[in-house]
Amino acid sequence: MHGSLIETDIPCKVYILHINEQLPPAERFVIQDLDETHLLVQPHRLEYVKAEVKAWQQKNQFNPPADLRQT
Repeated sequence: MHGSLIETDIPCKVYILHINEQLPPAERFVIQDLDETHLLVQPHRLEYVKAEVKAWQQKNQFNPPADLRQT
């Protein structure tokens, strides 16, 4: 079995599993859920996973209003 190992924190792993489950079965990329912080995924889908996680993290990042930012 060939795959790419992803090591991440638990919330991010849960999100990756969520996006995997939202895809049609033929497009799913998780090969095996190894433990709390590791997943084995299809190598050709690794960049897709990275892009999805990056977008999710940016969307959930706190950006204070300009008047509260320290300079």
